[in-house]
Amino acid sequence: MVVVIVAVTGVLLLIGGGVFLLAGGDSDDSSGTSAAVRPTLSDLPTPPTYSPPTYTPPTLEPTTPEPTYSPPPMNYGAIAVGRNGAIGRSWDYDSPAAARRRALNACPATGCKVLTTFVNGCGAVAYNSRTNRYWGGHGDTRTEAQRNAINNAGGGRWVAWVCTTR
Repeated sequence: MVVVIVAVTGVLLLIGGGVFLLAGGDSDDSSGTSAAVRPTLSDLPTPPTYSPPTYTPPTLEPTTPEPTYSPPPMNYGAIAVGRNGAIGRSWDYDSPAAARRRALNACPATGCKVLTTFVNGCGAVAYNSRTNRYWGGHGDTRTEAQRNAINNAGGGRWVAWVCTTR
């Protein structure tokens, strides 16, 4: 039993000494400060003061508004032909009716008829001598309009053409 008491006492001394060393306790310390000293608020550094950034609005220079879409101009033309072969042409009119009216007014004979009306392109009239008839046609170019008129006439030759501004 004595052995048990001596063993327990030895273990307690070892544990106590370890705690003493960990806590930093030293009796020879002449500074008088303890290891468990906590800093106070006055020991903390002063944080910087916050000042929000200043805002300077950008200087706006006058701008032109974005261009709005406007469709391309529609330029109409027409060709009128009389029974005797008289021709009246018109081009660059704002409406098909105005182009037809001008072509009829430009035809020097009486009884003229409008054979073709076209927009942003070309028109042509062909004459087929076998059928003794005039036919109109249209196309993107002068050549296309002439071919279209000759095909519509069933052959023959072109006799007039005109193109609008595109």
